[in-house]
Amino acid sequence: MKKYARLTGLGAISLSAGLWATAGMTAESEPELNISLGLGTGYSESIYKGIDDDTAALPLFDIEYGNFYISGLEAGYTYYETETLSLYAAIAADDLDGERTDSRQLRDLGDVDSGTNLVLGAEMMTEVGMLSASIAQDVADEHKGTQVNLEWGVPVEFGDLTVLPAVSASWVSDKLVNHYYGVSASEARVGRAAYDGDSAWIYGVGVAAEYALNQEWTIIGAVNYEHYSDEITDSSIVSEDSAVSAMMGVRYQF
Repeated sequence: MKKYARLTGLGAISLSAGLWATAGMTAESEPELNISLGLGTGYSESIYKGIDDDTAALPLFDIEYGNFYISGLEAGYTYYETETLSLYAAIAADDLDGERTDSRQLRDLGDVDSGTNLVLGAEMMTEVGMLSASIAQDVADEHKGTQVNLEWGVPVEFGDLTVLPAVSASWVSDKLVNHYYGVSASEARVGRAAYDGDSAWIYGVGVAAEYALNQEWTIIGAVNYEHYSDEITDSSIVSEDSAVSAMMGVRYQF
């Protein structure tokens, strides 16, 4: 079941990590060390005002040892696992993008620092696909915000090609909304009104795929579309209500 674990984060970077994960070990087996290294190219759109589309190189780095894993900016432990159900705890950065200094209109606000979240999650493989849910709470007092993620994906295999279309819905608390998209009275300017937002929803749809060239080398790719609710897009520093992200890369598994 863990072959698909943490694949359906739906952001391009999150999707880049997922399909390589090996099947979970049983209670009787010895833990194995799996290391995956690679390089990709990522494309992302920003909903902030004045931010151009961005293309950048993406280092891909994943480690799994028994029930412990490191995948991108997430490190966690799977504390319960069967063939159909996985429960895990992790430390991870925020999903939201806080880079805004490339915008002339927002440069004086600076970039937004990510929170450090304690994540509790569950993933279940069912007859209708993979269902997953997680809750993330900032534990570093960066913004004290909360995010709840719900996802559904249907993995489909065509020989050496695996494809995972997925949909998601994420609820973010008002503290998280205002950390990234709020504007205080002291930050307000002409054309940039003060803004104090409420909790919001982010809806996503995307697809990830991997093609195994051999036992070591794999080509991976993903594309994702996200739509943001009014509680985010009403902010005076936001100009778009949706964003697209994508990535493609190659990975070597030791």
